[in-house]
Amino acid sequence: MSFFSLPKELSDPATAKFLIQPIPYEGTVSFIKGTINGPDAILAVSDQVEHFDEELLFDMTQHGVATLPSIPPADSPEEQFDRIYQTVRERKLFRNGRIPIFLGGEHSITPPIVRVAAEIYNEISVLQFDAHADLRNSYTGTKYSHGSAMRRVLEYTSNLVQVGIRSFSEEELNDCQDRVKKFITPELLKKDYSFCLDQILHKLTGQIYITIDIDAFDPAYAPGTGTPEPGGLAWREVTDILKHVSESKKIIGCDIVEVAPLGGKNVITEFTAARLVGKLMAYNYNNNM
Repeated sequence: MSFFSLPKELSDPATAKFLIQPIPYEGTVSFIKGTINGPDAILAVSDQVEHFDEELLFDMTQHGVATLPSIPPADSPEEQFDRIYQTVRERKLFRNGRIPIFLGGEHSITPPIVRVAAEIYNEISVLQFDAHADLRNSYTGTKYSHGSAMRRVLEYTSNLVQVGIRSFSEEELNDCQDRVKKFITPELLKKDYSFCLDQILHKLTGQIYITIDIDAFDPAYAPGTGTPEPGGLAWREVTDILKHVSESKKIIGCDIVEVAPLGGKNVITEFTAARLVGKLMAYNYNNNM
């Protein structure tokens, strides 16, 4: 399967502007399983997404969208971290001005990707959309857990902006109190959206990597995820932030993680994720080409 099911001339990895990298992995999932099926589910519905962006009024596929072979699961979280890191480096996904978009899989796929990006770009920022802080030093016996993803990211950049957070532990509060106080929560967004948007843009450096845990959305928009949390973000809130960020920053790559398909006719979550991939491509192309 490939994203958008494009013809060969628009899906050649050697020339495509956007590279779709599936990473089907759920080695540290702690509640509802299924994220290993997320990438294929997103790819399967992507051919039902219009190539023509309704907001910016152009075909987002005109400079190519290539889908790469999946990075397969390893036997342990530590091995998976190394496998992702080495594969992303070897495939040179952040080179030559191309934009990689990673499809998870659980959130533990993000730190090794950010590590590669930080080795290539100076002073990158990470913009995280998520229901959970993911700031535990370790979780379920490993520091490479999905619940520790942003704690590991902080080892490669201190520039982390967290949006949509509405669930975190006492350990995360005690260890990262200054950071917890800076969360852009859904409640804050609803109270003063303009202020929150200014804060997001002010805290981000010029080059950013975006990681989107699908549970950042309210479960009404994305019910198919391992740990759904009520009170989440709406589609227009997320896309409006992405649009403003792309207008003033350089997006170097992004991921969408924690899609756990429900099966049957309920494809809301994977379709939302596929549409989000399209929006990320459209905003990036419109402002960074």
